[in-house]
Order: sequence, then structure tokens, then C-alpha cells
Amino acid sequence: MNRRAGAGTSHSFEIERAAGRDGAVRKQQNLLKYIRDVRHALQHPKHRSEGHAVLISESFLEEVASLLNHFQNPVRAGSLGVPRKQIRTAQLSDRLGDLADDMKTGGFSHVPIVDEGDVVVGVFNEAAVFDYLWSESEKIVGRSMSVQEVLSHCRLDANHTETFRFVGPRIPLEDLVDMFLALESPTTRVGAVFVTASGKSTEQLQRLITPWDVLGGAA
Repeated sequence: MNRRAGAGTSHSFEIERAAGRDGAVRKQQNLLKYIRDVRHALQHPKHRSEGHAVLISESFLEEVASLLNHFQNPVRAGSLGVPRKQIRTAQLSDRLGDLADDMKTGGFSHVPIVDEGDVVVGVFNEAAVFDYLWSESEKIVGRSMSVQEVLSHCRLDANHTETFRFVGPRIPLEDLVDMFLALESPTTRVGAVFVTASGKSTEQLQRLITPWDVLGGAA
């Protein structure tokens, strides 16, 4: 816990400092404080009577062991979402009709657009289509149109209600949950997270994580 707080040499149980730096600690903060209080009571007993002042139940020990395992082996971005081999991506030459058919039959809402180096340059989704239609009067989207023709409306910095983040594979689950729950602005939130080798947008795509992957029905 103290290593997560950046206070590895401290003799105190630095829960509050660790919670400010680590989402997993923050989520379990109340339980950790309770464990700290129990530890202090056992380590520094103030009673004079014979016998134990505190009895630790098996169920409590199991809860502590489970929490310890959670901290030692946290769920991270590298094991969540869809791996690269299973991601339906788009090339600039792909036809919009084919993408729409695959999205409908596959049940997914975001198609990363990648360049020759497998680097994400945009995302094809409903927001991109609407943005294209409303960019000028009397716009029409045809099935034979290519991704290249609508790319400016699919770019990562397009002004949509969804934004996209890049993270490294060691980012813990709790941080991803915070990303998806937080509003980027009053009308914008993260729609998908892309995992790359070190979390840079200029690196090859490794995994795709959506709110459903970390929030389930609460997304």
C-alpha cells in the first residue's frame, strides 16, 4: 500500500495518500481503513484482561486474502476488451455499406480506421455519419462511398459527443472505469479506449475496450 502511495519507507499505513494515486485503493478505501484499525488493535492491545480482545473470523480472513490478491494481481487493460486479431478495423478504401453490414451483423458500434502501420487514425460510428450528413445541406451517404470520403468526420479529434483514449496494457481496471464514467465535458464522454504498447496514439493497435467491457449493464 505504501509503495502505491509513493512512500515505501513510511512506517505508517498510507491509505489516504495511496487512494489519491490509485483507483483500486480508492475503491476499497473504507475496507482498508477497517483492516488498519483491526491491525492496530491487535498490535497494540490496551486491555489488561486475559484472553483475546478481538477474534478474527475465517470469513474476515478470506475477505482480506481476496483483497490482497486483488492488489497483487489486478485486472489490467491488457486482458480486457477485444484483442487485435478479433477487432473489425477499416481501411481508407473500404466501402461504407460493407462496414454498416458488418456492424449490424456483428453487434458492434465502433470500427477503428487504421493506416498502413496499423495505427488508429479515426473511428467509424453513427456519430461520424451524422456529422457528415449535417456538415452541409442535402448530403447523402451511399453504400458505395469509401471511408476516405468521410475520414474528416471520423478523425479522433472530430467534435463529437464521444472521445477516444489511448492507454498502455498495465492500466488497472479501476482507472478504466473512471475514464468511462467521467464526463470529458458536459456533453462528451469516452466512447472507447485503445490499448497500445505504451499508451501512445502513434503506436500499433493492440486491443479495443468499450464501456460494456468494464461497466456491463451499467454503461
